[in-house]
Amino acid sequence: MAENVKPRLSIGEKLKLVGVLLFVAPCKLAIVVAHVLLFAIRNNLNIRLYLLSAGVRVLLSTFTAREIQTLLPSTEEVYRAWIQRKARLTKDRALKERLQCDIQPLPEANSSILWVGNRHKARKVVLYFHGGGYVMPSQPGHFECMWNTFILSGVESDTEVAVAFLQYSLAPASKAPVQLRQAASALSEILKAGFSAKDIVIGGDSAGGNLAMQVLHHLIEPHVDACRITLDEPLSAAVLVSPWLSLDYSSPSFLEYDSSDMLSRSIMRSLGLCSWDHEEQNNSDNNSSWAEPLECRGAWIGKLNNVVEKIHITVGEREILFDQAKSMHKAIEAMKTGVQVTLESDPNAAHDFIIAEGILEQIGEATIRMKQWYKGLL
Repeated sequence: MAENVKPRLSIGEKLKLVGVLLFVAPCKLAIVVAHVLLFAIRNNLNIRLYLLSAGVRVLLSTFTAREIQTLLPSTEEVYRAWIQRKARLTKDRALKERLQCDIQPLPEANSSILWVGNRHKARKVVLYFHGGGYVMPSQPGHFECMWNTFILSGVESDTEVAVAFLQYSLAPASKAPVQLRQAASALSEILKAGFSAKDIVIGGDSAGGNLAMQVLHHLIEPHVDACRITLDEPLSAAVLVSPWLSLDYSSPSFLEYDSSDMLSRSIMRSLGLCSWDHEEQNNSDNNSSWAEPLECRGAWIGKLNNVVEKIHITVGEREILFDQAKSMHKAIEAMKTGVQVTLESDPNAAHDFIIAEGILEQIGEATIRMKQWYKGLL
């Protein structure tokens, strides 16, 4: 199922959804908001960001994947609405030219690239994979974040940048490796368009960070279900924002922030079961999952220097995925690949706060730090 196709709920499923919306969700929202609000006040944290985090937590813990996809607009719908609104609010004519609806179909992969910026004038490209546990469509905050961090960084550095935002298919209708196949197809098309690997950054947040690591793995050890890509030179960089890298949820950060983060262990277990075919994973050649980079480290990590020059990992110290980000940073460093790998952690942040800043339409600390990092590549 392509991502812009809504699930068809039965009458029984619709009645259940109405009941959850009317009775279960409001009660759970009140409880979670009260708990998170107290946590934020007690620790002198950004209340708006933590309340938004609480709302996403309730959505993911209350509704099934199919219900979430029914309630929320598709990634393409979000993209079209965001482009229209952003163009209307933008007075600068030069910036307006970068706000044209530009959808590039990827027919063989049953997906598409949603372009932000002018790809025909761009010298640099960011191929981006959105988060949402592979079950949620993208949010307006994703596109706002792409605009603020990459497009505006290019404008300020006098370098034309375009973002290739992948619209991938959602689980449970489409499980791994469908998203990897679509991501590889997108990268292949960007290379065919004439962009050099040294001018391309790949990245993503949460599940999108997971997909970015899968793409790097694929470039080194091609997956049989994705198109083979041969690079003449390494990609400029990969950026992983609050990446989801393992199905092991027993680390200290999971235990400490299980009740205050946007995500919880129960949510992660549910997302893992929904998104990945565990039977197929157990039958793979290395008896480990491609979708679990921390558990599928192997020799390929030692060859990362062949496909990427830099890897930048950013994570909140108050999120459950903090330890996974640290472990990936440590694993890459330990292999002494020559890849410049950096770990940036925010002591006050929970999961995916840069996207939360985008949803709130503010250029906050996470956005500013990402802009500084990306400008260093231009």
